[in-house]
Amino acid sequence: MKKVIKILLIVFALICTLDFTSAYFTTSKSINNTFKARKYNIVLNGNGGTYSKNNITVLKNKTTLPSPSRNGYTFSGYSTSSTGSVNYSSTINDVNAINNKTIYAKWSINNYSITYNLNGGSLSGQKTSYTVEDTFTLSNPIRTGYAFAGWTGSNGSTKQTSVTVPKGSTGNKSYTANWNINKYVVDINPIIQNVTYNSGLSGFTFSVWLNGNLVAQNVTDYYNDSIDYGTKIRVYVNDRDGYNITSFRDYTWTVTSSFNINPSWYDNIPPTIVSFSVTNLGYHDPSNIRKGWDIRVYVNAYDNGTGIQKYQTWLAPYGNGSGAEREDGNDRTLYNVLYLNTASGRTFCAYAIDNAGNESSMCDTIKVN
Repeated sequence: MKKVIKILLIVFALICTLDFTSAYFTTSKSINNTFKARKYNIVLNGNGGTYSKNNITVLKNKTTLPSPSRNGYTFSGYSTSSTGSVNYSSTINDVNAINNKTIYAKWSINNYSITYNLNGGSLSGQKTSYTVEDTFTLSNPIRTGYAFAGWTGSNGSTKQTSVTVPKGSTGNKSYTANWNINKYVVDINPIIQNVTYNSGLSGFTFSVWLNGNLVAQNVTDYYNDSIDYGTKIRVYVNDRDGYNITSFRDYTWTVTSSFNINPSWYDNIPPTIVSFSVTNLGYHDPSNIRKGWDIRVYVNAYDNGTGIQKYQTWLAPYGNGSGAEREDGNDRTLYNVLYLNTASGRTFCAYAIDNAGNESSMCDTIKVN
């Protein structure tokens, strides 16, 4: 009985020697293992990848080779050439096929996605994927009425207007565009008879609404340098006695840039001549002076607008025209008026002219006697 036991022990020892071999290694880029029992000599080249501490065990001529790791790549298998195709997977069914050989790890490069939240903006030509071998800078988006404030997301929570992804980066990335709304200047000044009053003019008023909210009521001037893009600005122009509104009464704009709004008033209401008369004062015959008839002219007029600039009288159809400024008074005399020596008489017309150039006229005819 003791003999049988010895024989079994010897057989088990032979099996271990011949069919079970283990090699241990600690390396980073390659493994060079010599298996003592069967004298296997296998060299594994990481081909850019690295190995962690591991062991290789051969059992019945079979083994599983370790898989290296490489940043940005996926391990594909092994090749007999550093540049060749994959010849072996990690599972080797006959270790003699790789005995006394150097085999190389093969890799497939990983593609990572890049996604964007443009928050109402637009972007063309943006990069949507990358690999560990790429280095690139993000393109910046645009948005009408807004200024780009920077990216947040995979670059962190601090807004950056220039984001560069360096070579060696990995992982899917996402970025969010941040914006600052543009601010614009709106300046409203009245124009009175083609003259702009940059600080307003008393009596010429208007009211202003921003997005339906009244912000200025019956003012003569309005200036705002912080109006958001897209704001609706409404201006209503108030009447002024004696003036007509010649621009707009009530209008609304959408703010897309800085601009001026100029409500305008103009006196296009003619003056009113209440009465006009001419009187023949008689023939005037001074010595050494042109002889003629002296005529008394009376004009009574008023104006609700800019004020009367002058009264003017004309002799028609023949003779001299003569004008007088308002301060000369309404009652004046024309001396030495010629060509009144016909019985048919002559016609005089008075014109009241205001500062806007509006005129009114009234005529009267007189005779010599």
